[in-house]
Amino acid sequence: YYVDTVGRNQKVIAQYIREQLQEDMVCDQMTLKELVDPFTGNPYK
Repeated sequence: YYVDTVGRNQKVIAQYIREQLQEDMVCDQMTLKELVDPFTGNPYK
């Protein structure tokens, strides 16, 4: 979470949002579940 007065530190807020979005994308990629075995092509049970 980040709290600041509206209209101040706009660059810092924009940087914080960019970093959070990048962090969220990394976490999303780490939690993707493979539905098909990439080596055999068979579905996981």
